[in-house]
Amino acid sequence: MSNYDKMLEDARLRFTGYDMSALARMPGVEDRGAQLATRFFAREVLVDKVTGQITLDGEKAGFSQGLSIYDWLCDRSPDAVAAGEFCPVGSLPGVFVGGSGLGIKPQRLATIIHDDPDAFRRGCEALGGREVPMGDIGYRLEIFPGLPMCLKFYFADEEFPPSLTFLWDKNILRFVRYETVYYIAGCLQERLLGML
Repeated sequence: MSNYDKMLEDARLRFTGYDMSALARMPGVEDRGAQLATRFFAREVLVDKVTGQITLDGEKAGFSQGLSIYDWLCDRSPDAVAAGEFCPVGSLPGVFVGGSGLGIKPQRLATIIHDDPDAFRRGCEALGGREVPMGDIGYRLEIFPGLPMCLKFYFADEEFPPSLTFLWDKNILRFVRYETVYYIAGCLQERLLGML
């Protein structure tokens, strides 16, 4: 068993120890008898209450998807509410990133968007996103119900390559742990790359 598989299995086992009736009462979660239902970037998520197995639109969740979903279900603060204000991961309240930072840098995706911005718009809209006035192209997406984020894109110019910035609701760390923000970013990049 790889370390990734072990981490996902540990998270699954931890989930099964939670009070399912309490989880079912959380905002954005629906009780469907044997399963809890929610959404992750516009995909239907079903989590078996007994086994903890996760499916997204009927497909088994992968590592980053699974950890993101378990974290959102099990570790968010009871009073977590989105702020509606957005910032890069290194500027989230309480986060200190020294040096040049550990920012999420989706350069490959930015280059693809530069070459086909309409495909990017279609991809964001397929994920339930809505265009917002931000950068050259901006979109607001819902990660989980009630937890938004934004994508801000700039075309290349004479001095700089194209850039795409992931902007997080400033209260995201009340919903998920810091490292989970990176898992979520990876899930989103993978979805968009699969659409472009």
